[in-house]
Amino acid sequence: MPYMPLKKNRLNITMILDGHYPSDIRVRKEAESLSLQHNVSILCCRKEGEKAYEKIHNVSVFREVVYKSNYHKAIIDIQLSINFRHPFFRKELSKLNKKISIDVIHVHDLPLAKTVYSFAKKNKIKTILDLHENYPAALLTWFAWRKSFVIKFKNKLFFGYKRWSNYEQRIIKKYDFIIAVVEEMKDRILKESNIDSDKVFVVTNTEKKEFVSNFKYSKQNYFQGNQDKCIISYVGGFGPHRGLHTAIEGMYLLKNKMPNALLVLIGPMNKDVRSHLEELIHRFSLKGYVLLKDSVPFESVIDIMTNSTINIIPHVSNEHTDNTIPHKLFQILLSGKPLLVSDCAPLKRVVQGNDIGNCFVAGSAKSFADKVVDIESKYSLALEKSAKGYDMAFNGNLNWEHTSKELLKLYDTIQV
Repeated sequence: MPYMPLKKNRLNITMILDGHYPSDIRVRKEAESLSLQHNVSILCCRKEGEKAYEKIHNVSVFREVVYKSNYHKAIIDIQLSINFRHPFFRKELSKLNKKISIDVIHVHDLPLAKTVYSFAKKNKIKTILDLHENYPAALLTWFAWRKSFVIKFKNKLFFGYKRWSNYEQRIIKKYDFIIAVVEEMKDRILKESNIDSDKVFVVTNTEKKEFVSNFKYSKQNYFQGNQDKCIISYVGGFGPHRGLHTAIEGMYLLKNKMPNALLVLIGPMNKDVRSHLEELIHRFSLKGYVLLKDSVPFESVIDIMTNSTINIIPHVSNEHTDNTIPHKLFQILLSGKPLLVSDCAPLKRVVQGNDIGNCFVAGSAKSFADKVVDIESKYSLALEKSAKGYDMAFNGNLNWEHTSKELLKLYDTIQV
């Protein structure tokens, strides 16, 4: 279908994403909600096989930024880190503005913030900076398990915490509005940047209520052959901040108390991450007690949550994890199965504050093991908590239908 110019009777909103659409869950939910009241376009990256232009659920998707390879993207990332300007997005923004006359630019995450702001200022366009996480703090933890000297040197030279933190504080003050992913993130922004609290809106990573329909069609059993086990599962991204090492060490303390316990960790692993976790499994003699599995299709994720005895989010507590929250939390709530999370600030506030699951002390293998034993021994109570969690995620305020009201409220304040 050829591109048709957007109507001008609503705000023309352009979201900027250095990633792929619609695979980014947060961006997709925001874009689709806004498209009910405004004209929404996405300027993002294109991978092989994707269309340069596509209309998806009333959102115009312009995939105009192309990286030739991972190496090419790494070179552009280094260039971006030197002057905080992205050459491709700046060029494509100018071309897109001529097509649709942008009213508001909504940029996702910190790296593209200066690129977007400088363009918006020149063209007198309103700006929104959507911070999915504490990016400077994330740089401290994302690459901690990488072994390559080249990668470590590159990150130390171009992606240092202090440099990016200073940049964040400077650029935040220039934007018309900021979106924070959790209340803790808003508090940090206000404390560090000293900006007006009316400029900062919280839009968290809740899930749409329709997500629950996926569980009705879960017919497989991912854990075939292990149905007699107490299955403790994690499905998601792998990395030092995820706390998977805490769960593995916790299994060492559990294997004598609960010989039927099985920890299954499922997600994408590069060779350094897999090597680190396999080393831990070997060190604690946990063969048969811990399984590492690669990424699975979406249908299997649903099946994993449904057939797990306990679903876990064992994040460590640090400046990064205390300022964000995973979509997975709210998806697990809609599964109706028991939940165990670490007590990093946002997880503790939602789970323990609403009594919809259990918390253990982040980073403590003993606390993790003790909580697993407690949940298994009082499983009816765990199911009561998960039923309450389901109710809050479906009928209460822990869903996207409620959360999106804050996003729409933000846009109601914009005058162009």
